Amino acid sequence: MYLDDYETMVAALAVEYHRKYPITEQSDIKQVLWLWFVSHPQKYKEWSELEQKDKDKLIARSLRNAAIKYCEKEKARKIGYEILDLYYYNPSVIEAFLPSIIAESYEIPVAIKDLNYKFSKGESNDTNNWLVLRSDIATAYYRLSDAKQNVLRIKYSAENVEWSDLADELSTTADGARMKVKRAISSLIRNIGGQRPYIEEDTLVEADDDESGE
Repeated sequence: MYLDDYETMVAALAVEYHRKYPITEQSDIKQVLWLWFVSHPQKYKEWSELEQKDKDKLIARSLRNAAIKYCEKEKARKIGYEILDLYYYNPSVIEAFLPSIIAESYEIPVAIKDLNYKFSKGESNDTNNWLVLRSDIATAYYRLSDAKQNVLRIKYSAENVEWSDLADELSTTADGARMKVKRAISSLIRNIGGQRPYIEEDTLVEADDDESGE
């Protein structure tokens, strides 16, 4: 029974996300996590047929997503902003800003224009908005360890840096260099607030539930 099997995991995640979102109640987070099991019986049944470590990994990921979704909504409700105002940074946006951040330039990156990025509801040229965006990314960059900052500095301080050249600088292989950059970008995104939560639905749902989007 999942109540016995996952009591420790649920308790640990409730503590973790209460620390990240102190505006929320730990007991409420636990309730949301238990609700995931109740609302995903088919998913739990499917995963129960996997090896224990794989099952635990999938459930932990889903519970984290449920915790993030709840905590963000609760934070928005208590502070008084719309959940739609939340922005989740993706790697392409991060990579577009890094060269100018590393060079300490305050011109809007050309790469952002190439992405046709919208800074806020229909205002792609709003200077204040893109400067706030840049500030968020820069703050997260400087919170990285020196080693991860160095990886990104070498990669994005010049245009079209070859992976082989980066590998030589870092004393690794090209694949190793790619992984170091990927990990550094992921750490930077976590510093800002993380990836957009991935919302999973149960495998078998009724038509009415499907229409709700939940």
